[in-house]
Amino acid sequence: MCGITGFWNLDGRPVNREELIRFTNQLAHRGPDGWDIHVDESANLGFGHRRLAIIDLNTGDQPMSYMDGRYWIVFNGEIYNFVELRSELEALGYQFKTESDTEIVLAAYDKWGEDCLLKLNGMWGMAIWDSHERKLFLSRDRYGVKPMVYYFDGKRFAFASEMKAFLALDGFNAEYSPSVLANSLEHPAWMESVEDCLFQGLKRVLGGYSLTLNANGDMKVRRWWNTLDHLPQIPEAYEDQVAEYRELFLDACRIRMRSDVPIGTALSGGLDSSSVLSSMSYIRRSGDATMRMAHEWQKAFIGTYPGKDIDERHYADEVIKHTSVQPIYCEMNADMYLDHFYEVLYQLEDLSDIHLGPWFVHKTQRENNVVVTIDGHGGDEALGGYTWHVFAAMRDARKDPVRWMKLAYIRDQMSLSHSFGSYLTALKNFGNKFVGKEPSSPWLTVPVEKIISPVMQMDHPRLQGRDELFKTLYADFHYQHLPSVLRNFDRLSTAHGVEVRAPLMDWRLVTYAFSLPSDRKIGAGYTKRILRDAMKGIVPEAIRTRTKKLGFPNLKESWDSAEGRRFILDSISSSDFQSSPFWNGSVILKEFKNAPSAKTSPVIHKAWRYVQAQSLLNMFREKQNTLQRV
Repeated sequence: MCGITGFWNLDGRPVNREELIRFTNQLAHRGPDGWDIHVDESANLGFGHRRLAIIDLNTGDQPMSYMDGRYWIVFNGEIYNFVELRSELEALGYQFKTESDTEIVLAAYDKWGEDCLLKLNGMWGMAIWDSHERKLFLSRDRYGVKPMVYYFDGKRFAFASEMKAFLALDGFNAEYSPSVLANSLEHPAWMESVEDCLFQGLKRVLGGYSLTLNANGDMKVRRWWNTLDHLPQIPEAYEDQVAEYRELFLDACRIRMRSDVPIGTALSGGLDSSSVLSSMSYIRRSGDATMRMAHEWQKAFIGTYPGKDIDERHYADEVIKHTSVQPIYCEMNADMYLDHFYEVLYQLEDLSDIHLGPWFVHKTQRENNVVVTIDGHGGDEALGGYTWHVFAAMRDARKDPVRWMKLAYIRDQMSLSHSFGSYLTALKNFGNKFVGKEPSSPWLTVPVEKIISPVMQMDHPRLQGRDELFKTLYADFHYQHLPSVLRNFDRLSTAHGVEVRAPLMDWRLVTYAFSLPSDRKIGAGYTKRILRDAMKGIVPEAIRTRTKKLGFPNLKESWDSAEGRRFILDSISSSDFQSSPFWNGSVILKEFKNAPSAKTSPVIHKAWRYVQAQSLLNMFREKQNTLQRV
């Protein structure tokens, strides 16, 4: 995991090395272990890299070259199957000077061109410069686990891992895009599936997309991965499906344990994170290990909320007892939310719920010398872990009263924190080809425009024949819920120089899950049925059969408390907020003051996002002014 930057001056302007260094060092948190730049003066192109050293601590520095300097790369992420790819490439005559996965990517690109992406099992945002062909190639992994943002005005092309890096780039102005801001305030969960970013002029390379730029300024963006094109044939018998899924899951965990530095896990006590840690322990106990596996892995970090209903420590302790790993408890309280509000928001650099829990857990991991955490992201969205997924399955079962009743039982066993309204909202949004189809909010003074999600538009016709559960899961995984989760955890972990790996995001598991019949995902009394059955004998029974779900929730009193209300009131009463051209400050202030308490907590929660919007803009402007004065 690292921070990458680069720019190509197509107008012939020489590379300003000081500007490139400033550009790169805005991402120092992503790569605290070192940095370097590479400048191709003949092309007026520069690459920058901030390194988080995980694989090949001695010779894996970047920017890295290959084939006598023909190729240069800056790479953020991990290729988990690099050991196997290295053997394949060596058999084809390729030689290597390092023990890194980065050099494997360069050799694979030389051998297979852009099709090399299909060979890679991992997460990445990368840029490769071919100095012979004068071609710049950018790519993002299948599901957008790692970020990639770019700017192109026809004269200069620039890219970086995060938006905040562009604050150091000459000519960039930290101003919101009005339409993206409006949609981010009204539909925050959808914004990672569109190309336009929150700040004007910036675009994201979407998950499963690549970008090629030539010296004449010709830029081509293409979708190189579509899950629907890679659904495998699976056995008919359920017991065979369980056996295959189990082997895939164990291998996904196994190859993600490859590291030259200590690794650990964030444990919530839920099925997904418990399956990950228990499988890591199972792999070690069985002696089923692979080359380059980390020797230090026996630490589990548990976010706790003492005395609160959302505390899951007793579930996590069951897994600790089962695996005999060392627990490290990260105790949190409501006051910490405001204490770290600005710090977390700046690192998050987008509008979302401010999740203190994972931010604090990852902070604690770094303080305990854990650089890599193997976590449980992706299981709910692929296998149907939320209440609204059960509602979708019930809609499919309207003509099958027996299955409908069984699904109703599952629904009743789950925490009803997510209502039927959540499912209806997701269904309505999925049916629209555009984000932001509703009328604008009375709080806004700018319209909620129809912003196109290209991946959603492309897939929409192919999904029409699928059942409601498939469509809801597919939308959650690819467009709505999971992309925002991945963005948030990327920012919250890299804020402390920690890398998150997610076995359930392995493309083999994902395509397998979307090939399964719906009753293999939700059925026999449980959500995520096949994962539960695959983990029999590996995960403690009390966890494997657990039906309630919390994950990493926020304490409601963090923002709906007397102190939280005062913080919001001070913020929305400020002159900056009241004079904003994006919203009607007086209307927001009036509605907030008239919100008595719990019954109107949605008003308070919504006001938080507007406070975030103003606070983030202020911080970006202040940071840019500081950089320009240097």
